[in-house]
Amino acid sequence: MIEPRRTGAVVVLLVLLAGGCASPQPMYPGALDPPATYPGGFLDRQKVVARYGDREMTFDAVLQKHDDELLLLGLTPFGSRAFALRQTGHDVSFDAYVAQTLPFPPRYILIDVHRVFLAGLAAAGSALSDGAHEAARNGEIVTERWQGGRLRERRFRRADGDPPGEIRVDYGGGMAADGTPPAHLSLFNGWLGYRLDITTLSHQPL
Repeated sequence: MIEPRRTGAVVVLLVLLAGGCASPQPMYPGALDPPATYPGGFLDRQKVVARYGDREMTFDAVLQKHDDELLLLGLTPFGSRAFALRQTGHDVSFDAYVAQTLPFPPRYILIDVHRVFLAGLAAAGSALSDGAHEAARNGEIVTERWQGGRLRERRFRRADGDPPGEIRVDYGGGMAADGTPPAHLSLFNGWLGYRLDITTLSHQPL
């Protein structure tokens, strides 16, 4: 178990968005499979730059997957505990320790974590051939681009076009077939209108 010394990247982004969202957001589609669906575990420490409109924030983050649990922990800027977001099986829990609300349900946060780090087209530990690969999944069209045994890009768009646009993950130097993330990756969320630039400081298989 990690100590609450960092904050989950997507969680802090959504806290950032809370200051700029005056109207309710539309429902956010996407599947949330149990973490045990994906073999293995990891502990990633990251530095994140989050951008939404003219707002920008830089912070550190930790993401941990172990067995059937996915965990994000957060602190306030003063170092006190802010929240804990956890998925165990199909269950999602969110504990807030400060007077702060999120503009989106916690489930939305975990859906994007799955999209970036877990929900790929290749079998665990395997690479796809060079080029583009596409599959329909849970009402979405998922497209991946592979080169030299590494995942370079992953895109998500709704088959029915609602919401319009797409989510794109640029994996920079490429994510390894075993799930080791690249030194830098970027998430462009065209549905909710934000961008994350994530630098992986360390990656530890569990």
